[in-house]
Amino acid sequence: MTTIFRPMGRRGFLKLSAAAGGVVALGSTAACGQGGGGGSGGYSGDVAVTGLASLIHSAPFFIAQSEGFYEEEGLDLEHVQFPGGLDTVRGIESGIGFGTSSTLPVFIAAESGMDVRIFGNVYTAASVDFIALPDSPINAIEDVRGRTVAVSTPGSNSSYFAERTLREAGLTPGTDVQLVSVGSAADSWTAVSQGVVDVAWTASPLSERISSESGGKVIWRSRDYVTDWSDTCLVATGAFMDENADALRGWGRALQRAMDMISNDVEAAAEVYARAIEYEPEVALEALRNSQEFFSLDFTDAQLEAVVEAGMEQDQITQEPDMDSVVVRDFLS
Repeated sequence: MTTIFRPMGRRGFLKLSAAAGGVVALGSTAACGQGGGGGSGGYSGDVAVTGLASLIHSAPFFIAQSEGFYEEEGLDLEHVQFPGGLDTVRGIESGIGFGTSSTLPVFIAAESGMDVRIFGNVYTAASVDFIALPDSPINAIEDVRGRTVAVSTPGSNSSYFAERTLREAGLTPGTDVQLVSVGSAADSWTAVSQGVVDVAWTASPLSERISSESGGKVIWRSRDYVTDWSDTCLVATGAFMDENADALRGWGRALQRAMDMISNDVEAAAEVYARAIEYEPEVALEALRNSQEFFSLDFTDAQLEAVVEAGMEQDQITQEPDMDSVVVRDFLS
């Protein structure tokens, strides 16, 4: 089980060792070493990651560390897990300096005046899935008319994608389908299992784990209805990028090698990933196979614009951002 830690100041966080998947006490309060990926002096410090042990986008980080790709770039990194995108961005801005976050919170943070920049993509598909019990009469999104669907909280990714995908399927949330806020993906599945709601929100690799262990069936995936999306991105403060450009580029190269491993040798990648998150190897393999095509450091204007549109629709962003001030293009090229 993965423990999610709430914001409590940087020394209050626990650090996850991505190589072993274990938890150790957070030690130093500042990164030591200087920029210099590629072995030119090296860099040692922390990197903030949203949902490190619970979301599929984190697979390249585990693989890059476990396979020695970080070390070969002169990087000694410890991943610090944050429970949500805004928490991650705040951690980055308040001292960690860089990491990976859901993309929308970066635009929200930038509008509030935080010094944060997007310099690469990570996962390019909408990650929210919807799952039901194996004996449920629901087999397609259209079957949820008159039913209940569990989401996390109002304004969350799960709520947004539930509403958006239902509308895409010709259903009206709140009229044809009732959305019920239940909390985490695990809480959502519990609500379905106890008959409180008909369909649970979830996300890979938990989707595959539920299917394997409980026979749950994925009814639809948000990415079936949302074709342009940047789910998670690489982010750093402007100051950190100026001071540690070589280290960030080395990090990008290490992550690209991990993504290439997922693309070209998914069985080997799954073995590493399974050990890190303590899943059965076949479950990790199924999760990676379902996501192979969605790992990329490259982003498109359409992906970023879709995220901004979602933020404005939910009143999380009040105006069109200056993309050139938030997005650093070609940084990893």
